[in-house]
Amino acid sequence: MCANFRVTSTRKWPKYHPQKNVLNSWVTIGFLNHKCGLRYNITTYPDGLILRTSQKVHIVMEKKILNRISPCLILLLFPMVGEAGNIENIFFDNSTLTIRHSHCQLKPPFKERRRLILPMANCASRAGKINVFHPTLKRIHWAQHDRKTVWIVVTFLTEYQFEITSSPYQYRVCIPVCNPQSRQEDGLVETRKSKKMMFLLNGILFQIPLERMLLEEFIDRSIGFVPKDVVRDGLPHFGAKRDDWKGKKRKHKGYDIYADRINVIAAADGKVTKVRKTARAGLYIKLHHGSRLYTLYVHLNSASVKEGQKVKRGDIIGTIDGPTGNAVEPQLHFEIKPNNRSIDPLPLIERFYQGDSGIINKIKRHKKTLSKTIQQRNRKVRKFLNSR
Repeated sequence: MCANFRVTSTRKWPKYHPQKNVLNSWVTIGFLNHKCGLRYNITTYPDGLILRTSQKVHIVMEKKILNRISPCLILLLFPMVGEAGNIENIFFDNSTLTIRHSHCQLKPPFKERRRLILPMANCASRAGKINVFHPTLKRIHWAQHDRKTVWIVVTFLTEYQFEITSSPYQYRVCIPVCNPQSRQEDGLVETRKSKKMMFLLNGILFQIPLERMLLEEFIDRSIGFVPKDVVRDGLPHFGAKRDDWKGKKRKHKGYDIYADRINVIAAADGKVTKVRKTARAGLYIKLHHGSRLYTLYVHLNSASVKEGQKVKRGDIIGTIDGPTGNAVEPQLHFEIKPNNRSIDPLPLIERFYQGDSGIINKIKRHKKTLSKTIQQRNRKVRKFLNSR
């Protein structure tokens, strides 16, 4: 049956459904029934579907009938998203909606009486929403509008005004206007000069999580570092291959910083949610920084905090003194987890230091070398597997 289906068009409209607390959407799918030679169009919506034939026959099926439809059709109803940029994060704070993205482009907004629609072109994102507490706002939600456009919809309680500013990889929608950021920018300039910080995320500054380590050393000991046993230890960058030398494959979800006999510090203010130990991780600590934003510190030898304890940025939370877990050399495995999902911290570092040519060029050199190192390691892994 699946072979008879042909997608003719797709449309998704981010319309809020208050009773179900979800985004309504519908998709139009066309397929050809070879037995009777008729073309059908199916339009689905949350409560059922409408089927139309070339003979103008209209059939409405309720949701209970829709549930019986072939799984092939269900697979076709998933949003189809082509290659595009991505929405990395959306958050609302201090009357400002901040949209962090990678290679998306904001098109001219659609302004309705109590609704502002922000079309993000060349973009992909999962549907989401923000519960806001603001005197003029009702809700903020977003979804894929078509294959390469995300609609971010801001619903207001009253008439509204707004102002949009942009910077690399970020848009700010201020209600009603954007306040001057000169003081904040001046502060960030001085912060960058200290070379103690990694990046800014959700308005929070994150420090290098090893005591007294500055950015140049951090880069050299992470993306610029090649372990002695590169086959078993793997490479330190996010997404590197792990366990392939065992004939298995998994992706590295963190960022390794190779260092020994050093204190591990909290990258930002937060609360300790886990102090645990496993065979793979050794001792690890997890911190929550609010709004489902977490950091993870793995391969520790000791912990100086307890679950439930609050910490400040720079507080010592543990130590590294030799390898633990499956680490071959002493190292800190660090993860940054917005929405409790691990992401690569390197693009955040590049964005934060984008005006510092020395740092950016250093990262570029290590990236160039890394691509060759990956190929060399792959050859060593194949040789190791063939020798067993």
